[in-house]
Amino acid sequence: MNILVLDIGTTSMRGILYDQDGNELCQVSRLTPLIFIDNYIEQDPLVLKDRLTEIVRETAASFTVDAISVTAFRSAPALIDKDGKPLSNFIMWQDTRNKEICEQLEPMNPEIHQTVGARVNTVFTAAKISWFKEHLADAYRKACKALVVPDYLINVMTGAFTSETTYGSRTGVMNIHTLQYDEKMLRLYDLDLEKLPELRETGSIAGMTTAAFAETTGVRAGIPVITTGGDQQNSALGLGELDHSSLVINCGTGSFIISLADQPYLDNPAIICNTSAIPGKYVLEANVLASAAALNWLLKEIFPELWQDGHPDFGRFHAIAGTSAPGANGVRIVPLFQGCGSRDWNPNARASFTHLSLGSTRADLGRAMLEGIAAEIVRSVKALPAQSRDAARICIGGGLTKCELFDQILADMLGKTLIRYDDAQATAIGSFISASVTLGLYPDYRSAFTAARSGAKVYTYTPDMQNFSLYQDVVKDTEAVYEALKNG
Repeated sequence: MNILVLDIGTTSMRGILYDQDGNELCQVSRLTPLIFIDNYIEQDPLVLKDRLTEIVRETAASFTVDAISVTAFRSAPALIDKDGKPLSNFIMWQDTRNKEICEQLEPMNPEIHQTVGARVNTVFTAAKISWFKEHLADAYRKACKALVVPDYLINVMTGAFTSETTYGSRTGVMNIHTLQYDEKMLRLYDLDLEKLPELRETGSIAGMTTAAFAETTGVRAGIPVITTGGDQQNSALGLGELDHSSLVINCGTGSFIISLADQPYLDNPAIICNTSAIPGKYVLEANVLASAAALNWLLKEIFPELWQDGHPDFGRFHAIAGTSAPGANGVRIVPLFQGCGSRDWNPNARASFTHLSLGSTRADLGRAMLEGIAAEIVRSVKALPAQSRDAARICIGGGLTKCELFDQILADMLGKTLIRYDDAQATAIGSFISASVTLGLYPDYRSAFTAARSGAKVYTYTPDMQNFSLYQDVVKDTEAVYEALKNG
């Protein structure tokens, strides 16, 4: 049986076809550009629909596709009518147009956190849908459902209006205890229950491919489409987070620090509690909103020769930034280009560069950026409960970890040994694991993980404890700068 995993990222979509043993048969990628309108960040649903069609058609032209699984970024809603026609663009997760709505609800944070597992914030979808209701009232009234990106694409393939609990965890209105929409939270956001899709357990079969989708793409009608849930949950699964002994740090556009729990953890409001890719489990998550995005900005502006065809040359960057000593000769960067994430949920925060002198070099800026990103991750790790902080196994993944200088800096700053798989497709592998268990190819998640990671090369980063001591000052310095300038 061949499973086509649709791995939908913020700016690209990939279709990766696996056989039932977890071997990759082919991969098809398409860019999915963002739309920037003033301070708004959007995506066009019809562009995503076209990219989906292209990926499935190209895959099906050469291989048999027996099932499709879907994983995606989690917090970008659009309004969709009863026929599946978009009535708006997607409001992206980085977009903060809903900031005033969130600010009005901040006095309710203690109750909101205890109910949904997170404080009110601009990333989650409820406040974005509330913005639709206020500013696009006619479209909201005509809409059948407000769907996030993966739910919309599942509708394109199957005609179903459905979601599942990992996306529900990111709405701000799903009760983390009952795993259903909460009436009081819906009232707080002034949302209508009938506008939200049905919630299913993660890993559920959302529907079967329709005859119309089959005719357009060449796949068979009636094959199962499995909703395996959010990208970060699947990435954690693909990196081997199967029990409490592991901690995952996934460094992509933003960074996500994730550990596993058997029940909701609500003791620290800096930690987000969501459902896991493993049914019945929960993930404890902290985030840094700009990681690779922050480094990419620096490369484009300061190291333009290292930015080729939309991709960074990490090897050459490492060679340059590596000439700056640990501590970046005193230069400090707080990389909060998109605001501060879960540890303070401060959308007004912005990046800052301090302690520059006429002797500072662009190599210092390069290392300082990596150290600043790592410092944000360290602060997020420290917010986790002791069991998570003391995990015996810490696995890193995501595009930023292709920069080995960053990997070593993070190991040094944490004072912990880190491991990284050579295959960067952690999210897709997690989605394959989930789908293969749902389809009965493997009896459990550990068996599926073992098969999918068979023969994988692993890199290990051991901390330099002398640098660990030095880096405590970097963590303190960057936090002091943040506190001094936290309101932008």
